[in-house]
Amino acid sequence: MTADAEISPRWLAIPQPQLAALTGGFWRPNAVRVVTDEPSLSAEALRLERELAERGIPGGDRQIVRLRRPAETEAEGDVAEAFSIDVDDDIEVRASTPEGAFRATRQVLHNLRAQGAVPRGRVRSAPAVPERGFHLDAARKHFAAAWILELLPVLADVGINSFQWHLSENEGFRIGSDSFAEVVSPLHVSRAEARKIADAAADLHIDLVPSLDMPGHLGHVLASRPELRLAASDGRPIDHALDITRDDAVAFAHMLIDDVARLFPHSTRWNLGGDEFVDFARIDDYPVLQQAARERFGEQATGFDLLTDFVNRTAVHLRERGLAARVWNDGMLRGQVVALDPQVALAWWTNWHAGMSPLSAALTAGHELVNFHDTLFYYVLGEKAGYVYPTSARIWEADWHPGLFPALTDGTRQEIAQPYPSSLRGSAFSVWSDDADAQSAEQVLAGIRSPLRAMAERAWNGGSQLALAEFREVDERIGVPAPSTPLAP
Repeated sequence: MTADAEISPRWLAIPQPQLAALTGGFWRPNAVRVVTDEPSLSAEALRLERELAERGIPGGDRQIVRLRRPAETEAEGDVAEAFSIDVDDDIEVRASTPEGAFRATRQVLHNLRAQGAVPRGRVRSAPAVPERGFHLDAARKHFAAAWILELLPVLADVGINSFQWHLSENEGFRIGSDSFAEVVSPLHVSRAEARKIADAAADLHIDLVPSLDMPGHLGHVLASRPELRLAASDGRPIDHALDITRDDAVAFAHMLIDDVARLFPHSTRWNLGGDEFVDFARIDDYPVLQQAARERFGEQATGFDLLTDFVNRTAVHLRERGLAARVWNDGMLRGQVVALDPQVALAWWTNWHAGMSPLSAALTAGHELVNFHDTLFYYVLGEKAGYVYPTSARIWEADWHPGLFPALTDGTRQEIAQPYPSSLRGSAFSVWSDDADAQSAEQVLAGIRSPLRAMAERAWNGGSQLALAEFREVDERIGVPAPSTPLAP
């Protein structure tokens, strides 16, 4: 009996596949050739061959990894990222898209990193939701371009396929500008660096979602444009808030979008913010908003209607540039007259105040949803505002899945049951840099590793068949991917 036959094989990868029918024994590569007859998969074949070489497994004909499209009758062809892997003397990966092939080859690499071999048998997998995201507040804290380029492969390695890059805050504007150089912070990512990051994300099948928050959170930008600030009831300007009663202020916001959007030719989505514009619990204390709303939309209108109109107008502006808009949920679905554009997606992070609309309102209105669950997935530097750093243990204790959203203030559970509707796009983990000096960039990367992977595992699978201890073991054993260079264009 061989040593392999005495070992009970385990599939060591994150996220775990839904089906793993292991037959015993292992595929142990010595010299590998990666082949495909599908032009659409050729880049992934080249990537895997290079990655195997970087692991010390040279090219050769002793073993073959073959990338193929699935047969017409196979279910994995129905979902873009779905895949199957058959492991015997050779390996056959079946995926209908490059994204699916990429996900499958990560699984192979995880097993090689964890145990130096791939268990024989067949695995099949498909994501429960199409988006598993990561949000980085790189506005309050400067994260260098080189660090972000190191981060992207770490995200892609475990199935994160969306990177929301938060570029502007009250404390800083961290990306170069051609048209508005005066708003750029001294520490920032240059435009050339931003284009490099955009290309690297696309190469890794990550949708880069620029996040340029407005009409609130604009303190740093408006310091150079004080005439565009909203006035409070006493006439004093509000440092962080754009005066959305003025068309020239709205036009300025749209020009700022245009200047940044040129850096991201691969992007398909954009987060325009819409949150924490004013104190929403006291929005009637801002008479300039109510007056403008009533002049435009009638006597029943409130400041929320004016805010919704700003979001709708900005969403149209983005759509004309090929970008689908999303906003944070806290100020939305609260107008009396103006309905939120149904094509605007909601990044649902909280229901901390009773005045915020419940999840059911978004479902009824048909909005696409991304679950940013703040109590589980907000990594707030310095643990400010009552947050504590996320842990895999708390995520498992909550039995979280993509349909489990933050509860209402009275404790009412907000949950979308499986099978998920198409409106549930996915979930996201967030780093917020409230105390920029609380951790270094390296400490952030180390701190998010386990809880981010916990979200990735449970988001892909709609939960997990792993016990917490099993997840932790797999997490530890697969380690992190070695740095590698992107594919050549």
